[in-house]
Amino acid sequence: MEKKPLFIHNKIYYFITEALVGLCLMGIEMSASRLISVYFSSSQVVWTLIIGVIMIAMAIGNYWGGKQADKKPSYLRLYLELSFAGVYIVLIPFLGKYVIVGMSVFFALFITHNLVIWAALFSCIILFVPPLLFLGKVTPSLIKYAMGEKASGKVIGLLEALNTVGSILGTFLPTFLTIPFIGTSNSFVLFGGLIALIGLLYVVTSYIEIFKNRPKKEVVEQDLDKNQKKEKRRFIRSIVLTCVYSSLFIVGMVFSINAPFSLWTEKGTIKETESTYNFLKVYRENNATYLSTNILFGVQSMIRDDDSLTGMYYDYLLSSKYLVKENPDILILGNGTGTYATMMKNYMHSQCKITAVEIDQKIIDLSYEYFHMNSTVDVVCDDGRNYLARTNSMYDIILVDAYSSISAPFHMTTVEFFSLVKNHLNPDGLMMMNINMHSDTPGSMSHTLCDTAISVFGNLYTVPIGTGVEVFSYNGNKKIIETLETVVPERSDYQQVLDSLLDTEKGLKRYEDTGYRLYDDNADIEMRSMNALDELIMNLLGDYIRILKEQGISGLINALM
Repeated sequence: MEKKPLFIHNKIYYFITEALVGLCLMGIEMSASRLISVYFSSSQVVWTLIIGVIMIAMAIGNYWGGKQADKKPSYLRLYLELSFAGVYIVLIPFLGKYVIVGMSVFFALFITHNLVIWAALFSCIILFVPPLLFLGKVTPSLIKYAMGEKASGKVIGLLEALNTVGSILGTFLPTFLTIPFIGTSNSFVLFGGLIALIGLLYVVTSYIEIFKNRPKKEVVEQDLDKNQKKEKRRFIRSIVLTCVYSSLFIVGMVFSINAPFSLWTEKGTIKETESTYNFLKVYRENNATYLSTNILFGVQSMIRDDDSLTGMYYDYLLSSKYLVKENPDILILGNGTGTYATMMKNYMHSQCKITAVEIDQKIIDLSYEYFHMNSTVDVVCDDGRNYLARTNSMYDIILVDAYSSISAPFHMTTVEFFSLVKNHLNPDGLMMMNINMHSDTPGSMSHTLCDTAISVFGNLYTVPIGTGVEVFSYNGNKKIIETLETVVPERSDYQQVLDSLLDTEKGLKRYEDTGYRLYDDNADIEMRSMNALDELIMNLLGDYIRILKEQGISGLINALM
């Protein structure tokens, strides 16, 4: 084993290394979920891919590190590898978006099923396997170096305990501190930077010690034996690698600090920020302000400058004014920045009482800052189902708008959840639901949610709007269509929306139950939402895929130009 550099007198640096590697490993894993979820959702499927890839990489690294520590132990190599891993992690915020988009486009062109799963899997492999292989080598290597030839359960236990304590801190820090306050990109820079500094500090200090202890008399190249020449080449190579890693570390810091998730910032973007739950982007377009909580798909909220109709699904939800009594009590589960609440207050029904539940406090803040949220709306920061379980209030209208464009919280998709909704509706009260990524395929996300809801309410009406579907159901035997047919809108500009709802071909239809059910202990909504997203992507890219198959790469390039 090579001589230990003199600046490390004891095992303290090993113990510090072990603790910080554990902290940074979990910090990277938690930050990885945010980076990936912005593109592929935060569903259990995505979490499974992230955890699975990381655990596989760590397992291979553990075996590799233990084998190498026995065969060719080297302090310098271990900390050089840590330097590489840290620099790689620092570069992830800058390079990650290109990898993710590249994988998405590649698989969209060549795969028709499980597109999101494959794109997310290979994105995780490219982004996280290389650095984590080297992080996996740390524990077995440090155990070997700290113990030497002596077997010591105390040393092993201490190293493992420090790794665990570090991992605990690394689990909590991203969620409650680093991501909300400095963002995902800077979290990668922080954790990767710690790893890089651990390695570079050791390596550079080792060079200083070696230089200080070099032979006084100059030795010519011919006088060096074969092993000495090999060691000299290895030493020079290590210095070169250190310079390269240090340069890349600086480059990574420059490009990754505050790096946006998007490949480019669209014209009109006002603000990009993050919360504990979401990536948030506020932008303006065509005299309206929009909120999006992901990169590739969908708008979660919007409001026009004059509070007029949006041209989106919110307009159809305003028909609730005509479906219940005057001055209704309204509950919104998934308020976003309050498009429906604000329009009901300002545009349709100023005397209604609205309670709006939104789990993300930063979104609530944005609703007042950019979306002129009506001050008379009672906004509650809470989980929608949790609020229902705690409140004794009854409502005339409950809107379930908690499903984002790429995922749905499973606990708000089940029979038990819809039973809670029904129990908080007054007789002849109205339940409405906005489901993104509508599909006519039986067993799809939208069909499964409608099947589950109708099993509780007994009747359901749906109307497709764009890529989504709006759902209406009375808590009783009243008929949606028959009620709307008697309505004379007080706002003449709403007549077109009402006509669309009553259109015999494209308007409201009574939903026929196809028998699917979701329960708290059996709600596979993640896979269904992934399949729905696949279908949506294929519909959007269908023409380009056809061109690629018929005309090849050159035809596709011409079509994109």
